[in-house]
Amino acid sequence: MKQFTRVRPESEVAQRITQALPDAASRLDRIHVMAVVLALGVTTYLAVEPTQNWLLLLLCGLAALGTDAIVRHHPKARFDSIDDTALYLFVPVLFTLSIGIFLEDVVSGYWTLGIGLASVVPFWAILRSEYESIDRDSDIFEASRLVLNGATYLVAFLFFATIYDFDLSLFTGSFAVGIVSVLLAIEVLREEGLNTARTMLYALASGILMAEAAWTTHFLPMDGSAAAVFVLLAFYLMTGLMHNYLGNRLNLKTAAEFSAVALCGLVIITASSAYY
Repeated sequence: MKQFTRVRPESEVAQRITQALPDAASRLDRIHVMAVVLALGVTTYLAVEPTQNWLLLLLCGLAALGTDAIVRHHPKARFDSIDDTALYLFVPVLFTLSIGIFLEDVVSGYWTLGIGLASVVPFWAILRSEYESIDRDSDIFEASRLVLNGATYLVAFLFFATIYDFDLSLFTGSFAVGIVSVLLAIEVLREEGLNTARTMLYALASGILMAEAAWTTHFLPMDGSAAAVFVLLAFYLMTGLMHNYLGNRLNLKTAAEFSAVALCGLVIITASSAYY
């Protein structure tokens, strides 16, 4: 007996597509709205004098809640408990905190309005990339990971530069670099799809090594900016090698490439420090 496959009418298929479009639009609308709200919040924080630190902390909390809501509404998200989205929150929250602290220190006058409003672009890129990184089979998964890794290193530099600009003590500065490195390493390492506990363990190892690197800079003839770049290069080398190791891609060629980038940066730092 012949088997016949039931073909859905075009009207039924079109109806399903029409129903799916508003859901997709609403999910993307959350990203647009959250990016605008965070940018306006940063602009307000920069413009208000005297500085209201509670406002920046409020924005960090809002970034965490907003990112949680965004990633939970991805069609392929399987988040049941409250801590399932924890690994996706570090970069949005730390970017909010770092850009607020850094810009408050270096921007003044009418520049605060323009730069504060312009922050909507990186906010949108980070939130959209966190959303798209849920689906490893997505056509733009690699591009999303590239954006998030770039944002991670940008946040690392902003934090490291701020830490050295505050001229903290040897122990406090090294501890701060270690904590920031742990949180940011989570974003780089979670790409390999490890369980949360293992990701945290490797991130902790990176943080300890980074704290030691920061400790070393206090005994080198470097100013604050050069020391921040030096620590950033160490973070890039550390997380890059560990990331490739966890993905079974670490070989002599890969290690040489990361080492060459770090060495070139070190030569530039040394040359500039000697010149000035």
